[in-house]
Amino acid sequence: MKLIQFLTIVSVVSGLAIGSPAAWGKTLRIVSYNIDCADQSSDNNITGSTHSLPTVVQGIGLHHLGTNAQPVDVMSCEELNSTTLGNFTTQLNAIYGAGTYTYDTTTDATTGGGTDGIIYNTHTMQVISARTLKTGQTVLLQSGGTYTTAHSPGGGSNGVTRAPMVYQLRPIGYGATADFYMYVSHARSTSDDSSGDARYAEAQAVRSDAKYNLPAGAHILYAGDWNLFNGSGENAYKCLTGQTTSDGINWSDTSSIWANTNQTQAYDPMSKTVPPTTVTWGNVSGDNATYLYGDSTASLTSRIDVQLPNALMYGVYNSKGGVQLAPDTSDPYDTLNFPSSQYPYAFETFGNNGSVPRSSSPTSASNHSLNDLVSTTPSASTVYADMLLTGSGSSSTGTDHYPIFGDYNVVTAPPANIVLKLAAWGTNGLFQFKLSSATNLNFSIQASTNLITWTNIASGYTDTNGLLFIQDSNADSFMKRFYRAAWTSP
Repeated sequence: MKLIQFLTIVSVVSGLAIGSPAAWGKTLRIVSYNIDCADQSSDNNITGSTHSLPTVVQGIGLHHLGTNAQPVDVMSCEELNSTTLGNFTTQLNAIYGAGTYTYDTTTDATTGGGTDGIIYNTHTMQVISARTLKTGQTVLLQSGGTYTTAHSPGGGSNGVTRAPMVYQLRPIGYGATADFYMYVSHARSTSDDSSGDARYAEAQAVRSDAKYNLPAGAHILYAGDWNLFNGSGENAYKCLTGQTTSDGINWSDTSSIWANTNQTQAYDPMSKTVPPTTVTWGNVSGDNATYLYGDSTASLTSRIDVQLPNALMYGVYNSKGGVQLAPDTSDPYDTLNFPSSQYPYAFETFGNNGSVPRSSSPTSASNHSLNDLVSTTPSASTVYADMLLTGSGSSSTGTDHYPIFGDYNVVTAPPANIVLKLAAWGTNGLFQFKLSSATNLNFSIQASTNLITWTNIASGYTDTNGLLFIQDSNADSFMKRFYRAAWTSP
């Protein structure tokens, strides 16, 4: 009598072992960059003879986070002229091929200088939706869809002048479960009051929008130039990261004031704790966190740009998949073991890993952050030089900010309730299996005689009822055979 054994194990076919809870199939490189064009009233740092910014972006694509290097998939940009995104994509396509990059054309309804936008790789990403948020003081969204005046504990100016943008993004080849939302901000700078009330208002605007306008379970990135000149003690940073602000409001998702199921609270990927929480920096001489700094390229003095993911974008908080920040426990290219190599996540300030002294430029001889680009084209020295802000106006090259970026994996959790049963036992060794799961999922049936070596015997997609029927026409050749379902992630 034949012995047929059905295994309850489901094998995920995308690089992980049998029984793994999730699989990652694609890595996305996501950049936030203030490119300084509006400040200079010029795109010369893009279109000029040096093409300095396209060279920097090419360098980002060559640089390793951990062991991974790849071209940029999404880049949020601040300080734009009306021609900047078009000029930038033209230059990037001259490097990577016609049609590789494009930009979203949604108008940023800003009342301040310089607009925001995104550039993305058409082969890997698509924009599902884009919209602009409100400007002014009445920007705090309420549950009923109305807006109220943002909290202003300092009593100063609290209006949002450069409207934040929010983009719904989807990796090519994946469904809606891989969507994530990216807020792009350029918060008020030196015109803010000493308490940073305008920046705090913008933080309230994006977090309340995330709470009431995004679907439950949304994966969120808060990105851009937040001008956090007062350091991690600013109410804006505290609001984004769910801490108690100076007016006594706790903006965490679990507080009595901000309770919701959206998990809109952000976490700092440059935190050295696991799981990540927040970081502390002061933008002052003697600060031990200068590896966080991204302003300015001519004289490194402060951290004002951030890219903060919410909890669902960290695997340590979320086992159900979606786009998640990639882990990074070792970096063989950072031989001097500067602070960025100690992060638990693949994220860094490009061009500053802690080896750049405060008040110096990326071209400092002590800068070792791009050691892996010594022999590439462009080389490290070329990228450092093209990042450095020189000239002004129509002669401007480089930028006054370093880019910040991370690698994010598209993580797919295996479907629940996968059942493999014998449907029919026919003559001449014909066995028919019935697999039941969710609809339109790709499975193969694998067979083994020893639970070590497995062979694919058939494959197919589940139908509209979540069913897949498969036959083993060779079963009669074996005295004993084991079977299992192998799910292939997108």
